[in-house]
Amino acid sequence: MKKIIKFLAFFAIVSLGLLSYVYFGVFEKQVQLGEHKTVYFYIKSTDKFSDVIYNLDSLEIASGKSFGWLAELRSYGDNNIYPGRYTLNSSMTYSDLVIYLRSGQIDEVNVTFNNVRTLSQLAEKVAKQIEASYDELNDEFNNPEIYGYDQSTFLAVFIPNTYKMYWTTSAKEFVERMFSEYNKFWTKKRKEKANQMDLTPIEVSTLASIVQSEQMNHSDEWPIIAGLYFNRLQKGIKLQSDPTVIYAWGDFSINRVYYKHLKINSKYNTYKYKGLPPGPIRIPDIKVLDAVLNYKKHEFIYMCAKPEFSGRHAFATNGSEHQKNAKKYREFLNKNKVR
Repeated sequence: MKKIIKFLAFFAIVSLGLLSYVYFGVFEKQVQLGEHKTVYFYIKSTDKFSDVIYNLDSLEIASGKSFGWLAELRSYGDNNIYPGRYTLNSSMTYSDLVIYLRSGQIDEVNVTFNNVRTLSQLAEKVAKQIEASYDELNDEFNNPEIYGYDQSTFLAVFIPNTYKMYWTTSAKEFVERMFSEYNKFWTKKRKEKANQMDLTPIEVSTLASIVQSEQMNHSDEWPIIAGLYFNRLQKGIKLQSDPTVIYAWGDFSINRVYYKHLKINSKYNTYKYKGLPPGPIRIPDIKVLDAVLNYKKHEFIYMCAKPEFSGRHAFATNGSEHQKNAKKYREFLNKNKVR
């Protein structure tokens, strides 16, 4: 009888130990996030249950063996994998993690882009923020005809801002979202202002792209520069904008435009062709678009950078005044060996 009692007592102790190990070593074991309080965990659209377990293990967030066993015990498997971004916190246990991943409560992510010159640059920036790859985005951007645009005008569709969307957004879904935002931006009031300037929304975007390329730092000059180029358009004077020539060459390392650069035969060369170029030379910011729509009325038709490194411009109403400003600036560049 005593042997039976001892055996039962031993069995109870061992069982209690095993249960404690399973409870504290698996169910209540905390995820490992290192020194971070929170980390992002991504489940791709193509991931299966085995991929989720492997990724958690390889990132050392949770033991693949222990967490995998618990996940299967809690009925988390291929049938309830929800792709997206999840925010894990250091207070989570394995049990919490199973419930969280199984719930499909995926995050929305902030997608931001600005200071973009080309569709390729846009694809590169956006690919770092959503699941769609650079190649997938670039392919979608290179087929603007299906949206009723061409390679020259498609940049106008993308309005720089911070947008909330799911990480799993595809390339096509991204473009469709941008069209939705584009239509929201071009309100009746903005369209009326563009119409009063005898410009289409695409042409406004094109003019805004030139204005922003001419002045990157001082927003107070945007309405003045917009008014200057609008005056030139109205008078039939070539825009003669250096940034359009640089865009024509496709070499954004050019710091100083020389006469040799002006020889390029491109519709973007506004020294050679009158009017606006075929499309935007960058994706202009919202504030610049509005600065064009609310351009300042004046008589300026010339502008030249001031002979300093302030990034500001000297404006002129006639050629002789402009030549004086230009001479001062050339002398400044030569003195400072700017090539």
